[in-house]
Amino acid sequence: RMGGEEGIAQFMDRVYDLIQVDNRIKSWFSGKNYQAIKEGQRVYLTELLGGPKIYKGKDLVEIHKGMGLSDYEFDCFLANCEKAMSGLGVEDETIDEAIVSMEPVRNALMDRAQGLAAHAKMVDGQSILDRFGGEMNVESVVEMMYSGCLGDPRVRFYFEVNKEKIQGIKLKMTQLMVGAFGGATTYDDSKMRQIHYNMNITDYHFDAVLENFWCAAELMEISNAVISDAVEVLGKVRQMVTAGCTVRLEIARKKCESQGTDGLYESLGGQQGLQTFVDKLYETMAVDDRMKHYFSGSKLEAIKKSQGDYLAVMFGAPITYEGRPLDRIHSVMSISDFEFDSFLSCCGTALRAVGADSQNVDECVVLLETARRDVLINRRPHDVKRTQEAASAKSVYERIGGEVGVTNMVETMYNQALEDSRIRSFFEKNKAKVTTIKKKMTQYIGGVFGGPVTYDANDLRPMHYGMNISDYHFDAILDIIRGVLKESGSKPKDITDALLLLQPVRADVTTGFTVRQEMARKNVEKGKDQMFKRLGGSEGITTLMDQFFNIGTTDVRIKEFLLKDKDRIKAGMTVYIVEMLGGPKAYKGKELGELHQNLGVNDYHFDAFLADFGRALLGAGHQDALIDEVMVSLEPVRADVLGRSRDAADTSVMKDGKPLLERYGGDMNLETVVESMYDKLVEDPRVRFHFEKAKAKQRQIRRKMYQYLSGAFGGPVQYDVKQMRPAHYNMNITDYHFDVVSELFQRASKENGVEAEAMMDAAVVVAKVRADVTTGCVVRMELAKKKNAQDGMDQLFQRLGGLDGVMAMIDRLYECVERDKRINMFFEGAKLQTLKRQQTDYIIATLGGPADYRGRTLEEIHLVLQMNDYHLDCFMQNMARALRDVGAEQDAVDEATVVLEQLRKKILFHHYKNNK
Repeated sequence: RMGGEEGIAQFMDRVYDLIQVDNRIKSWFSGKNYQAIKEGQRVYLTELLGGPKIYKGKDLVEIHKGMGLSDYEFDCFLANCEKAMSGLGVEDETIDEAIVSMEPVRNALMDRAQGLAAHAKMVDGQSILDRFGGEMNVESVVEMMYSGCLGDPRVRFYFEVNKEKIQGIKLKMTQLMVGAFGGATTYDDSKMRQIHYNMNITDYHFDAVLENFWCAAELMEISNAVISDAVEVLGKVRQMVTAGCTVRLEIARKKCESQGTDGLYESLGGQQGLQTFVDKLYETMAVDDRMKHYFSGSKLEAIKKSQGDYLAVMFGAPITYEGRPLDRIHSVMSISDFEFDSFLSCCGTALRAVGADSQNVDECVVLLETARRDVLINRRPHDVKRTQEAASAKSVYERIGGEVGVTNMVETMYNQALEDSRIRSFFEKNKAKVTTIKKKMTQYIGGVFGGPVTYDANDLRPMHYGMNISDYHFDAILDIIRGVLKESGSKPKDITDALLLLQPVRADVTTGFTVRQEMARKNVEKGKDQMFKRLGGSEGITTLMDQFFNIGTTDVRIKEFLLKDKDRIKAGMTVYIVEMLGGPKAYKGKELGELHQNLGVNDYHFDAFLADFGRALLGAGHQDALIDEVMVSLEPVRADVLGRSRDAADTSVMKDGKPLLERYGGDMNLETVVESMYDKLVEDPRVRFHFEKAKAKQRQIRRKMYQYLSGAFGGPVQYDVKQMRPAHYNMNITDYHFDVVSELFQRASKENGVEAEAMMDAAVVVAKVRADVTTGCVVRMELAKKKNAQDGMDQLFQRLGGLDGVMAMIDRLYECVERDKRINMFFEGAKLQTLKRQQTDYIIATLGGPADYRGRTLEEIHLVLQMNDYHLDCFMQNMARALRDVGAEQDAVDEATVVLEQLRKKILFHHYKNNK
C-alpha cells in the first residue's frame, strides 16, 4: 500500500524535502551527512513498515543518545511524514497505520527506551545472571512465574495452553532471560515481534507478567536490587511484545472514531450478517470449556437474543437495545479478565468464520474492549504473591515430615495426653484399643493435613457423639499438638496452619456433648425438684450412692480417695449430693475446697468420679436424659473440689508478672485492635451477615467486645460473661463463624504490633467463650436434624402446610428478596419467572414434597455467580422470615433451615474452591 521499496524511497525523498524548509527541526540535520541519514532511515522504515529485514545499522537508542530530542521535534517529524504520504496520494487508512507503526520509535529517540542492555547492570564484575544465582535459579523463577500467570486472571488467557506448548514457552522464556541477564544468547529475539504481533497483548498484560516475575524472584529469596535490575533489562522486549496490539488496535480505534460504526455494520453484512455471527459465536462458546458454563441452561435463548441486540447496536446496527445495563447484568456474575479475554477470542473466531477480514475483527475487538469495565464490575485486585505462594506451597503434611512426621506427632501427643489430667480419661484404654485409636488418628489427621485420605470422615461424628468431649477438652488436645509440633522443630507458620486445619473437626467431636449438656441444663433450669423425684428422692439417691461406692472403690483411678474413711466419706457425700440434686438442704460439712485440699485431686480423678457415677445411674435403670441432667448438676462442683474459683481468670492472662492486657499494649491498643477487627468483620463475606448492622448497633457491639476482652485479659471486669449465651442463643452462629472471628482478631492484633506469644495466649482466652456463642445454634440445628431423621421429610413438608403452605412461603420469599437490596440483583431480569419456577420445584423436592426437579445441579447453576456466604446468609434469613410469615412454628423453621443449610457447600462450591 506504500508502493513497496520504491514507494518508500519516494516517500523519504518527499519527507526530507519538507524537513529542509521546516525551521522547527532542520537544524538537527545541519552539518551532518544528510544523504547517509536519509538512506539509513529509508532502510529502517522499509523494515518497520513491513518490508524486507535489511536494516544493519546501530540501535536507535545508541544513535540518538545525548542528542536531547524532545516530543515536540518528533511530532514535527511525524507531521512531515503524514504530509509527504498525503502528497503522494497514500490512502488515509494507510497513513494512519504508518504513523501508528512509527509511534513506538519515540521512546528510543527520546533516550528513554524501556529496558537496558545487561552490560549496563554489571556490579563488581558480576552480571545480573551471576547475581541472580545462575541459570538454574532463572529456570526455577520461570517455573514459579508461569504457575503464577496461570493463576492470574489478567494474563491466564495467554498462558493456558497445552502441556507440550507450555514446556516450549518456559524454555524460550528461560533462554531469553539468561541471554538478557548476561549469559549465553540462545534465543533469537528478532522473531519476538512477529510471534506476538497478532496477539492482543498490551502494556497492562506485560506489566502483570513482570509483577509475577518479581514475586517469583522474591520467593526465591533474590534481593530486590537484583530483581529491579532484571526487570529493567526485561523492559527491552516490551515494545516487541506489545507493538502488534498497539498498532492494530490504535488503527482500528482511529477508524471507528473518524468514520463511525456504520461502515463496520455494512462490512459485517448488516442485520443478517450480525445474526449469522451471533449464531456462530454461540456455537463456538458451546464447545469452549472456558465459556460454555456461562452460556447454558433453559434461559439461553433469552440471553442470546439480548446479547445479540447489544452487539448489533455496538457494531452499528440501526436498532435499540432495551435490556438492562451491562454493569447491572454482570454485578452478580463471577467474571475475570480471563473469561473476558476468552469471550473476545470466541468473537474473533466467529467473525473470521463468517468471513470478516482482519481489519473488521480488530475494529470489533476495539469496540468490545469498551465494555470490559462494565462486564468486570466485580473485578478484584489480584494478589500475585499469595497466588504464587499457594501454587508453590507444600501441604502441612509435607512440611511436618509426611507419614513419619504425622505418626510421630500422634504418638507423642497420645503419650502426653495420658499424662494430662484434663483429657487423660479419654485416652486411657487397653493396649489393643490404644493401638487402634493411634492408627485411626494418624490416618485422619494425615488426610486433614493434605496427605493420603484413608479414613472415612463420616465416621467421626457418630463415633464421638456419646462421649462427653467438650470444647475445653478439644482445646486441650490442640494445646498438646501445638506443643508437640513446637518441640519437633516445626516452624510457627506450619504450627498455625496445622491448628487451623484441625479447627473444623471440632463440631464432629463435640456436638454430641454440647447438645446433651444444653438440653439437660434447660431441664435443670426448670427446677431440680423434678429431677429429685425422678431419681427416687433421698432414698433413691442413697441407693444410688451405694452403687457408686461399689464401683468407685474398685476403680484404680479413685479408690484411694474413697477407701481412706469409707463410711464417713460416703455419708457426707450422700448428704451433699442429695442437696445438689434437688433434695433438702441438710449439708453442714466443710467447704469442698477445704476438704480436698492437699489430696492431689485433679481433672482426671473428677472425670473418673463422673464416669463411675454415670455407670451407677445407668445400672439403676435411669434414662439417658436424666443421667445428662445429673451430670450437668454435678459439673460445677469440679471447680470447688479442685480448689479453683468458678470464675477464675485463665492462667495465660499473667506472664512474667504482666497481665495479658498490658502485653496487648493497654486499653487503648486493645480498643484499636477491636476497631480494626470489626472493620474486617463487616468486609469478610464469611461473617459479614452477623456484623453488618446500623451504626449505633455497631458501636454497641464494638464496645461490648472491647469490654469483654479487657476484663478477660486481666483488666477491670466491665462485661457480665453470663449474658453472652442468652445474647447469642438464637443467632445461627457456628464454629465456622467463631473461627473466622478468631482469625480476624489475630490478624488485627498482628497489624497493631501485638507480640506472637501474647496473641497465642489471647486465642486461648477467647476460646473459652466459644460454647456460649455457638451452643444455641448447635443445639437447635442438631435437634432439628434429629427430628427430620426420626419423622421423615414428608412429615416436615406437612408441618410446613403441604404444597399450599410451601407455595405460599415461596411467593412470600420472592416478595422479600426482590425488596432486599443486599441480594435482589440475583432475582431480576427476564429470567426471573423461569428462575422462580425452577427454584420452587427444587425447594419442594428438598423439603419432602411431590416435585420432580430435572434442572441442572446446584454447582452448575451457581458456577458463574458472584455469590458468597453473605448473600446466602441473607437469602436464608429471608427464607426463615417467609416461613414465619405464613405461619410456620419455630421448630419447623429450624428443621427447614437445617435441610436447606446442607445445600450451602453445593451452592457455594466454586466460591469456596476459588477462595481457598
